Amino acid sequence: MRWPNRFRALLLISGFFLAAAARAQSQADEIGALPTTLSPEQLQSLAQLSPVVVSEPPQPRARRRLPRPPLLLSPEELSYRETVRTLGVNTHRFVHCDLPNGKVRTGVITSIRDEGFMLKDGILMSQWIRYTDLKAAPRPVAAVGTRIGQGFKWTGVVVGCIAVAPLAIVLYPLIAAGVIQD
Repeated sequence: MRWPNRFRALLLISGFFLAAAARAQSQADEIGALPTTLSPEQLQSLAQLSPVVVSEPPQPRARRRLPRPPLLLSPEELSYRETVRTLGVNTHRFVHCDLPNGKVRTGVITSIRDEGFMLKDGILMSQWIRYTDLKAAPRPVAAVGTRIGQGFKWTGVVVGCIAVAPLAIVLYPLIAAGVIQD
């Protein structure tokens, strides 16, 4: 009768642990019991051998935060920040952001900070935009074309996953089992 490799490995490992436990038990028997109390002479001899200095454990250092430098924004940039904060309340509202290089970004505001905001302009990617990088205040838009385009992209991702699923579910296990040779 031939034993599977997994069973052999399990048997070997369990035998190793049983032998180690038996060895540890026999060593504990050889040492014997330690005395629970010491005589005054033994205490004095211990004190003379090694004076023990007990020091207090070190206290954790308090972490200090460095003060932030004051944010220097022009009045125009402060108005951009207030506009972004009012538009960023609705996480499903698309906004147009005009950049100085002539590009217009359309997306959803996902996070707002003092120096800029995060604009999600794709299905997965986001872009950090500083208030100093804006040409004009962001404005809300319906962005019907952007919504349709992102819908098509998500549909493509789902269709791709559906197309790859049979390969991952059926074909890979057959190759791993050796039924299908590479």
